[in-house]
Amino acid sequence: MRLSNSVKTALVILAAFVLYFGARALFAGAKPDKPAAPESELFAVVAREIGPVEWRDEVRIRGRAEALRKIVARAETAGVVEATPAEPGVKVEAGAPLCRLKIDARRAALDEARAAFAKAKLDYSAAAALAKEGFRSETAVAAAKAARDLAKANLEQAEVAVEKTVIAAPWAGIFDERLAETGDYLKIGDPCGVVIQQTPFLIVGAVSERDVVKISQGDKGTARLASGETVEGVVRFVAKAADEATRTFEVQLETPNEDGAIRDGMTADFTVFAGRGEAHLAPRSALTLDDEGRIGVRLVGADDIVDFAPVRLLGEAADGVYVAGLHGDVRLIIRGQDFVKRGQKVAVAAEEAGA
Repeated sequence: MRLSNSVKTALVILAAFVLYFGARALFAGAKPDKPAAPESELFAVVAREIGPVEWRDEVRIRGRAEALRKIVARAETAGVVEATPAEPGVKVEAGAPLCRLKIDARRAALDEARAAFAKAKLDYSAAAALAKEGFRSETAVAAAKAARDLAKANLEQAEVAVEKTVIAAPWAGIFDERLAETGDYLKIGDPCGVVIQQTPFLIVGAVSERDVVKISQGDKGTARLASGETVEGVVRFVAKAADEATRTFEVQLETPNEDGAIRDGMTADFTVFAGRGEAHLAPRSALTLDDEGRIGVRLVGADDIVDFAPVRLLGEAADGVYVAGLHGDVRLIIRGQDFVKRGQKVAVAAEEAGA
């Protein structure tokens, strides 16, 4: 069958279209492999090189200042206050009079006891001399000696009674408060005044069961007073039994107070340096968690591959936290650590100075 020219032309045009679109589809399906990501496309992190540093375990305690020795001087005999020589707030030496009571009849009793003792001594001396010549018996000499000894004891009692009219400071310190005035009648045990030993002083606080095991007698410490002054001291006492109400243990830091800057009852925070060792000081912001919820830091090795290291927090400092669990010098990721994972290759930039 012969085809007309118009049909032949249509078939040629159709064949051309089929070849064109077939070739286009064939070449469109053949795509080249995607090239590997260039170095500039790696995730960028900032790292800091850190190494082990000396670390001291610190226990911080909220406390108060307390006098090592503080007493209320009291009357040992009854009487009317005749004078109060010491002024409150002044330093007094051991034996300095704080209150003086009227002697009254005690002076007469003392004079009588002295006279009786003098007579008894003479009687005994005479009896002993006569006994040597055979004019006195041994019993008479013994009686004279007993009378002399009794007179001596009565004299000592009279002297003590007079001495007790002076209420004196038991040791050197500060006469902190006067509790009796001239004309007051004091019975035995009534207070005259308060004496505080100026130095050394105690800073006293309480620690938890967890922290008490870190502290030992003789450990060094520092205390910051409410006035802003800082003083150094040594742990004097660590309680062996807990307070029944708070389940805490008392700790005492002994510190010198020559200038009297520490006052009884002042608020004072103190720190005990409980131990020494090596640790790494890391920025707080570098701490992160892994998939298991462990606290730690992310590091980069020499090949810029990310690794995770779990750490244990030891203590805080002004510029970071002390951690245990790292070994030697490491490159610590301080920026971008939360956006990378273990085994990932990253682009590492060093921390800028002053950043």
